[in-house]
Amino acid sequence: MLGVGTASTIAAWTDSEVATGSFTASVFDTQSQSAGSPTYADHATSANAASLTFAAGALSPGVLSQAWINIRTSPASTIGGSITLTGATATGGLAGALEYRAVRLSSAVPTATCNAAAFTTGTPVFIAGGASTYVPVTTVPSPAVANAIDGAGAQLGFCVEVRVQPAAASTFQGTAATVTWTFTGTSAS
Repeated sequence: MLGVGTASTIAAWTDSEVATGSFTASVFDTQSQSAGSPTYADHATSANAASLTFAAGALSPGVLSQAWINIRTSPASTIGGSITLTGATATGGLAGALEYRAVRLSSAVPTATCNAAAFTTGTPVFIAGGASTYVPVTTVPSPAVANAIDGAGAQLGFCVEVRVQPAAASTFQGTAATVTWTFTGTSAS
């Protein structure tokens, strides 16, 4: 007997739909200015830090001196975020006798004023120290206080107040110190 084999194929139709998406990364960039560095610019390292100009010259125990710094998102920033005091270092013989506190101002300088009243008038937002407390200049508060900032040129003002400890030893007379504070900006997303 002879068998006959058959082969069959099933035909199928196909169709595709393809989708693409385009993406652009957001921009979050901060800049600062101070009395000693009056033009907004990037001050990202201690080598090119904004220069804070404190009101008092030579300090004596208990004498207060203030300086301001404004921080903004650059005009090219497409998102906001937060600004947080994240670092404080000091060098020099006077460093061990210095202490500070800092507040976020109601707006940037010159709209807001950085002076002794900034720490006592209304309800100051302390980012270091408190209404009646100071911390060593090498101390950063924990937890750190995050300060919300919008994008596209939004500004925050901060006021830093420094003093020589009221009970500082006479051996600190004539000594000097340099303090560097670091503010870190973090994007919202």
